[in-house]
Amino acid sequence: MTVLHGMHLQNGSDILVLVFQNAAKPLNDAIHGVFLNEINQEQIAEMHERYTWMKFSKRVQTVDYLFIKDHFSSVYGWYFVDHGKMIHEKLNQELTEFIQKHGYKKVIAFGSSKGGTGALLYGLLNPYITDVFSLVPQIYVADFINTLCPKEKSLFFAEDERFENQVNQIFYSPSIYQANLKCNLNFYTGLNDIQFDALVQYRFFLQEQGVKSQLFINRSEERHTRLVNQYTPFIFAVLEDLIKGGRKTYRKNKYSSRN
Repeated sequence: MTVLHGMHLQNGSDILVLVFQNAAKPLNDAIHGVFLNEINQEQIAEMHERYTWMKFSKRVQTVDYLFIKDHFSSVYGWYFVDHGKMIHEKLNQELTEFIQKHGYKKVIAFGSSKGGTGALLYGLLNPYITDVFSLVPQIYVADFINTLCPKEKSLFFAEDERFENQVNQIFYSPSIYQANLKCNLNFYTGLNDIQFDALVQYRFFLQEQGVKSQLFINRSEERHTRLVNQYTPFIFAVLEDLIKGGRKTYRKNKYSSRN
């Protein structure tokens, strides 16, 4: 069964932006109802049709886009968790086939929150992805789930503690770093994001693996969602720079950059 689903916007380009979706409020609000079987999968599927980051695709129409759905674990699954099973190898294979089929020469993985997690994961896994821009990602996904919805976590882990730990440690799994990583990794977060410390620590781990990355830090008082929603001009500017090949057009302002 195919696991790669979404919307492909074609503008005749050999550059592709993969847009991994964040968890919109309707999906977060639906978790408890799904757990109680009060909300069915048709309703959830309809919610997944509402793609985020469409404004950017209208702003920049010189590249192609693939808006990727994350309809796993009956609600969503960070693009690798589906009812106690890992699905990232299959999704990665289908993503590779998609990129090869369309002959893309440059592929940018982009997303925020769980979408940032997805963008990072597949940037590490897929040799065809050249650049990653990961916004406020969850590095420790199981920890985040235990904060977000501890009573409903069986939707994701199927009451398997071993699997739960595996999910939490996925970015520290040696198998991810066996390949010669050439992907250009870029992160954006804020001092008050829930996993700010986790991301900073993870970058030290990346350095130990010989993987370089750049981190943009927002020094404002904003937290997770507003770090993204209130700073889209900066985010759009960085993404456009990646599309254009690294020419910097953004202004540092409240942001600091760590290499």
